[in-house]
Amino acid sequence: MIKTMDENLFISGKQLKFILKMKFVLKQKDKKVDFVTLNLDLKRTENNYRVYLKEEGVFFHHFDLLVPWDTVKKFAKKEELLYIINSEGLTPLLFFKNRVYRVLSTYPPSLELDGVRMHTHKVADDIKNKIEYLKIKPGSLVLDTCTGFGYTAIESARIGAKVITVENDPFVIELAKINPYSKNLFFSKNIFLILGDIYQLDFKDEMFDFIIHDPPRLGSKSGLLYSDEIYQKFYRILKPKGVLYHYVGKPGKKYRNKDILHRVTQRLSNIGFSTKVVDKLDGIIAKKNIYWI
Repeated sequence: MIKTMDENLFISGKQLKFILKMKFVLKQKDKKVDFVTLNLDLKRTENNYRVYLKEEGVFFHHFDLLVPWDTVKKFAKKEELLYIINSEGLTPLLFFKNRVYRVLSTYPPSLELDGVRMHTHKVADDIKNKIEYLKIKPGSLVLDTCTGFGYTAIESARIGAKVITVENDPFVIELAKINPYSKNLFFSKNIFLILGDIYQLDFKDEMFDFIIHDPPRLGSKSGLLYSDEIYQKFYRILKPKGVLYHYVGKPGKKYRNKDILHRVTQRLSNIGFSTKVVDKLDGIIAKKNIYWI
């Protein structure tokens, strides 16, 4: 597996394309400058790193690594993809296992599974809006049902909540270990990470103040995460007046006139939740109190 997060630098396909452009510009202007400066730490700092343009390829002196121009040209075609740089080489964060995993060069990085993005391009805004809207407070007990890169759990813990977060896919956790923005998922004292299936796990009645249910979009591999059984479980383990956030998105609505958001809202209401669609969150806020809204 790829080295731990502290031993890596990162570069996007878009940055590789910029390097190719600068190589051409400098050559045309007959400039003697043989380097460009780029941020290679995912904007965690304002540091710029020198990347040298050699005759044979791009030289990353931090790892004594030379990447041939043919490889740079090939990787630059995938502008949105993130690549990792270390002593072992320049490696695309693209993996084929039981499904296709891609790590995208948003800030912070985001995950794409089988062609479906787990966040919009504005990842940080997505997380901030969700936590602020829910009004999660210090001391709240939060269940985060689909860990992913752990951003929701990390932000909830940062403001003082206690978080139990569950991820069913071991490889997603391996990818999170590479991601510097996921570091607190493994080191925060306020986060308890469970590798398992939220559908199979059980919790005490009326245990949680908040449940953040942020599943992949509805599909053949995510159906149980949109089932009446999982909603009934959420209702049971939420405290009175406890709040559920359920991401749904709008898959199929634009071209096939499907309104999954409405269907999920109706099913949550039938179970006993008071529901409210929140467009800016692409999901539903549901409260265990019929008189809330």
